[in-house]
Amino acid sequence: MSSIMRRLFCRATLSLLIGASCSLCACSSQAPSTGGAAGGVGTTVGCRPSDGDIYVAGIEKAGTAGRFDFALVGSTPSPPAQGDNLFVVQVIDANGDAAFGELSVTLEMPEHGHPSPKQPEIRFDAEREVFFLDPMRLFMVGLWRITFSFQSSAPSVPLPDSAVFEFCID
Repeated sequence: MSSIMRRLFCRATLSLLIGASCSLCACSSQAPSTGGAAGGVGTTVGCRPSDGDIYVAGIEKAGTAGRFDFALVGSTPSPPAQGDNLFVVQVIDANGDAAFGELSVTLEMPEHGHPSPKQPEIRFDAEREVFFLDPMRLFMVGLWRITFSFQSSAPSVPLPDSAVFEFCID
């Protein structure tokens, strides 16, 4: 192979590697839109608030199994924002009392197909009967799906339950 051909081959290979790397690392934070906007023609950066739940301190959702309700008592910052957040969550039983047990959380961007790179530490505050989750790492703009899963420690209610909250982070 001549030196010219070898150089062209090396340049083409390098270009392909750089292009493939960019494609693998790219995770667009643009969602389709009907109007023109900041992200380019026909796109907006992030998502529309109507794509998720409207955040208010104390927002509550029934568990999918109907055993518990899940309340997002508050967040810092409020409303949740891009970066690290602190969530305060309470799980409520059928009698309206705080439930005790194991809480876990899944943070994911459904439109991008990836989770948060860091799981928060979950700590139960027995005095306030709430769970503190820190840091809730919402590292990109876009729609975040936050699934709380709970396993009661009460012998009479050992079954699990979960609730899904979705917030548009911009």
